[in-house]
Order: sequence, then C-alpha cells, then structure tokens
Amino acid sequence: MSLAVKLQIPHRILSEMLAQAVAELPNECCGLLAGGDGRVTHRYPLRNALASPVRYESDPKELFAAHKDMKRKGTELVAIYHSHPTSDPVPSRTDLERNFHGSDVVHVIISLKDGEPRTRAWRLGDASYDEVGWTCLDAV
Repeated sequence: MSLAVKLQIPHRILSEMLAQAVAELPNECCGLLAGGDGRVTHRYPLRNALASPVRYESDPKELFAAHKDMKRKGTELVAIYHSHPTSDPVPSRTDLERNFHGSDVVHVIISLKDGEPRTRAWRLGDASYDEVGWTCLDAV
C-alpha cells in the first residue's frame, strides 16, 4: 500500500473488529485486514496464542491460512489490528519491537480503556511511529 493511500475500512468490518476486541477481554485480540490500494475488503480474526492482556501473537496455523486465502483471492495484506484492553490506542514499545512488516503495513490499534472503544492507525518504524489517516466506509 502506498504511503499516501488513506486506509478505508467498511463499517461492517470495523464493527466486527470492535466486537472481537470486547469479546476477547481481558486479553488483547488480533487479526489481519486484506484488500488493495488501502481499501479493506476482508477481515481475518486470529487467535491470540499468548492469551495475554498486554501482548499478542497470532496463532501460526491461522496466520498461514489467512495468507493462503489472501493469495487465493488475489488480495494483499493492508493492515494488522490488535487491541489494547487498558491503554491508549498508541503503539507500545513491544508493538515497535515486534513489527515484522516495516512501514509497509498499517497497524490499527483498538483501545478499550475507559470502556469506550477508540481506534487509531499507525505506520511503525524501528523506534518511531506515524499516525495514518483512515475512514470508515458505509459499505464494501
């Protein structure tokens, strides 16, 4: 995805992401968003193999299956999402350290702090991050 392309997430997919984050409390949730040119068309919810409220690691088998399905559908990885159950939707030091995609893939973070979901998107570098604009679309 070009750095200039704004991330576009359909309302239905965003609602599913938020529901997953709430359902997996007190742990972090995680998943992948696929599509093309910044527009999300598919969501792949993944199991947090760590079952942790402060870290996530996507289940390897589910991760492999998601990438295989993206290839079959001709889509690409547009974003990775995960939740922060008790902190702000800002990348943590762990998020930066465990970023294996460079700045090519957007990271969407859902905060459940204070009970009201807040979502922000980021491009992660080795030691820094930049916020990415995104919009919620009415339909796919």
